[in-house]
Amino acid sequence: MKNININGKLGALLLLIGFLNSCTDVIDVKVPNGGARLVVDASIKWQKGTTGKTQTINLRKSTAYFDKNPNVPVTGASVTVTKENDGSVFVFADKNDGSYTATDFVPELNASYTLKILYNGNSYTATETLIAAPVVNRVEQAIEGSDGDIEIVLQVFFDDPGAVKNYYLGEFTPSNLPLPSLAVISDKFSDGNENYIENDNENNVAGVTVGINVYGISQRYYDYLNILIQQSGSDEGGPFPTIPVPLKGNCTNVNDPNEEVLGYFRLGEFDTTTHTID
Repeated sequence: MKNININGKLGALLLLIGFLNSCTDVIDVKVPNGGARLVVDASIKWQKGTTGKTQTINLRKSTAYFDKNPNVPVTGASVTVTKENDGSVFVFADKNDGSYTATDFVPELNASYTLKILYNGNSYTATETLIAAPVVNRVEQAIEGSDGDIEIVLQVFFDDPGAVKNYYLGEFTPSNLPLPSLAVISDKFSDGNENYIENDNENNVAGVTVGINVYGISQRYYDYLNILIQQSGSDEGGPFPTIPVPLKGNCTNVNDPNEEVLGYFRLGEFDTTTHTID
């Protein structure tokens, strides 16, 4: 199982910065700039037991690596999502801050949905299926490591349906950090049995309350997240990860298929719980 720990490499990064600051020569790093790209943050999230009517999609433009303003919202776009089995169209209203919201969305398990974005004379589209989530059975915590180098590990258990390939995303948001950690697993070795998704985070300390969401996701989104996790550098030690490979989402420009569009359109039901670390 893979994890993204957003803050896991902070210590190594600070050491690296300290080392660079001790150098006497100034190095001017030239970072290639391929121009602004459309970034699509389109996650339709349906919590079990709710209507799921209110959903938000965020659009922005990418910026240069050293840009002081990394968040450039995209406004003036037309954003819709169509439920393919009955043709229902849900219009996401422009909030003029890069966010687009619908208040009448109708989620349906295993239904296929198509995102369409009209922006700057181009049409962008993506299609995904809304995947069911398992019911969380329980959360257990354990300790890994020895000799003072230990971590508190959370394990979230649920039942996996048999005779079908399933893929899961775990989202762990501790009360002492601003961003969540992510983990993904498949049922390749646990089909039809109780499964668990695990979070090992050095910031898991006594007294911290962790919000936990477990999603059902598609195989394609599972593969996408696996690459993202590998490129985060949180799997291997040291501040220098392996050379990244292109991370391609599922959104494409109909007018120019060669345009690189960042981000992903996905839909998933999720079950939620919390756990306070002992």
